[in-house]
Amino acid sequence: MNLSVQFHTDKLPVAYRLCIVSIIKQCLRTGDEQAYLRYYDGNRPKPFVFSVYLDQFRYDGDEILLRGFTLNLSSSDYDFIIPFLNGLQQTHRFQYKDYQFTRGLIRYGREQTVQSSSIVVRTRSPLLVEDANGKPLAPSDPTFSEEFHTIASRMSESLRGKPLSEKVRIDPITYRKVVIKERNQLYEQAYEEGKAQTPYLYFTAYHGTFVLHGHPADLKWLLDNGGGLRNGQGFGHLELEREVIAGDEAKIAY
Repeated sequence: MNLSVQFHTDKLPVAYRLCIVSIIKQCLRTGDEQAYLRYYDGNRPKPFVFSVYLDQFRYDGDEILLRGFTLNLSSSDYDFIIPFLNGLQQTHRFQYKDYQFTRGLIRYGREQTVQSSSIVVRTRSPLLVEDANGKPLAPSDPTFSEEFHTIASRMSESLRGKPLSEKVRIDPITYRKVVIKERNQLYEQAYEEGKAQTPYLYFTAYHGTFVLHGHPADLKWLLDNGGGLRNGQGFGHLELEREVIAGDEAKIAY
């Protein structure tokens, strides 16, 4: 299931992803306390992915001034999405630190179906892929596709309890690098205690268009739950552009 939710506000922090996570957590907790504890009492992977559209925004120091934003969220896990949606429908106002938000319309998106073993996707939120040592990888790196598969396989085992049906490969068509400023409670505490040198964490990720190859069921699962790392923190939200028909792949301009 995928949905879009309007929020009315005039400002956000530059590191706004943690703010969005707080909205998601509040909705889930309101909808079902036990579901909230199941997903957030520990470091288990989160069964959803999200992206944010900022409306008429500009940066002003450590804040973003804007006319509101839209949260786009997707998940194939109905044990998560149903209590989240129940809590979302019950809650109209949210607060994160000094920031206040009023919920607007909730829209339900069309289901993305996949029948082909190759699909063209575009990123709705930047794709983050790192190697085993935490080094960010560019799509041009020869190990990028292998690490993408390793991450997807690990997430499938954790969230679905089964491996991918077959190996997933990712090929870039066009892409650009983005450096994301972010912070979390542990990092904020470390910075305040002088244990971190900068006020923000920095993630090197990539926006672009890619071709995914694999079993159709696995590709559908990646569309629903995200690709790469930190999906539950607003990275790796993918949208289906089109399916690649057999014999048509040679026409794609890599």
